[in-house]
Amino acid sequence: MKKPKVAAWIPHGLALKSYWEGNKKAAIKIHMDDGSITSMPIEIYFRKAEKLPEIEKIALQLCQGFILDVGAGAGAHSLILQQKHEVTALDISEDGVEIMNHLGIKNPICEDFLQYNTSQKFDTLLFLMNGIGVAGSITGLEKYLQKSHELTTEDGQILLDSSDLRNGEIELDFSQEYFGVFNYQLSFEQAIGDKYQWLYIDQELLKEVAIKCRWKTEVIYEQEDGSFLAQLTKV
Repeated sequence: MKKPKVAAWIPHGLALKSYWEGNKKAAIKIHMDDGSITSMPIEIYFRKAEKLPEIEKIALQLCQGFILDVGAGAGAHSLILQQKHEVTALDISEDGVEIMNHLGIKNPICEDFLQYNTSQKFDTLLFLMNGIGVAGSITGLEKYLQKSHELTTEDGQILLDSSDLRNGEIELDFSQEYFGVFNYQLSFEQAIGDKYQWLYIDQELLKEVAIKCRWKTEVIYEQEDGSFLAQLTKV
């Protein structure tokens, strides 16, 4: 029996909800074009501050002013940040936003980032766990950086992490427009989502795209596997 098709992000929300309701072994499956499947435990979206990797700890320390946590998931980062800052936690998943409400996130909003309109200007936009990957392509990245320009103050910043996959062990397809674009499909239990594109951007190309969108990029932290944390500030 085939799994019912749903919108791309729905399985992720269902997995978050299952974990929240007590299924501590909940894991989401990521289907690749080559037929391979990776299983990702949902518990990583509920980590406490001491369990965060170094790259995320540094990013949270760099946050300032009014913060927009983009792709907040279950609100792990927002929950930490709101102890010292004003935070808006943005996610497209209704299940994720429901959980954030239960956890005590003060301002969770269910909305697509590109459609998000507000009079509030933010000092920091936070895209962690390769949250900028949702842009899906180089063209998509430009749209996200342009939207970020609209949503930030004159001295606003973007904090994001991503990876140069040439330093890793993943087999890459260099025949396509950019080797860091992948087609993914998520499933959880009986639900499987529509296919979507996900982006991993290398440092140099990020700098090139960012400057076109009136951002300058400084790499704050990097690891041997190619993952890095970047701080973007307005030109």
